[in-house]
Amino acid sequence: MKTNVPDIDAPCGDYFTFHDFVACSDTYKRLMASGGIDNVPREPETYQSMQRMARDILDPVRRHFDSEIILTYGFSGPSLVKALRQTPYPNITQDRDQHAGSELSRNGNLRCKRRGIAVDFYVAGISSWDVACWVIENTPFDRLYFYSAHRPFHVSVGPEENREIVVMRGYRGGPHTPARTSKSRFLAEPPA
Repeated sequence: MKTNVPDIDAPCGDYFTFHDFVACSDTYKRLMASGGIDNVPREPETYQSMQRMARDILDPVRRHFDSEIILTYGFSGPSLVKALRQTPYPNITQDRDQHAGSELSRNGNLRCKRRGIAVDFYVAGISSWDVACWVIENTPFDRLYFYSAHRPFHVSVGPEENREIVVMRGYRGGPHTPARTSKSRFLAEPPA
């Protein structure tokens, strides 16, 4: 572990610790219950992106909606990616998956060229479409992948700040087909 990274249990925002980003997925929880997994970021830039995600996206959402945020997927290190790839529909694109943060491969290359960090989350008791609309209108997100009003959605921060909105068509637990959409179209009505 590099010595210039924060303690994994340190706060990275008003409502979250770095550990919250690491330990939120069902796959992580399952692996921890059956013997453990190494899913700790090594790169200082990944921690900085987690702080930015908390400061610029999650903390403002928590304050605005005044309701608990539930993270369902956060940082994904190599061991977690390996476990996810063994599921029927892993929905991972290796070189573009911002859940990898700014971590490096064994060869010293970025695992995700986009850098930054991504989380999937929902706000307890609030439609994910309402939350996604607020995020689109009020935060400096990079990419937002929306599944349905009743499921968590994916949002990232990163150096590109593309503000790209993608509606993921498909079904839970199966393959998805991404469809880019405009801000005005997304905000006009919930995707079907």
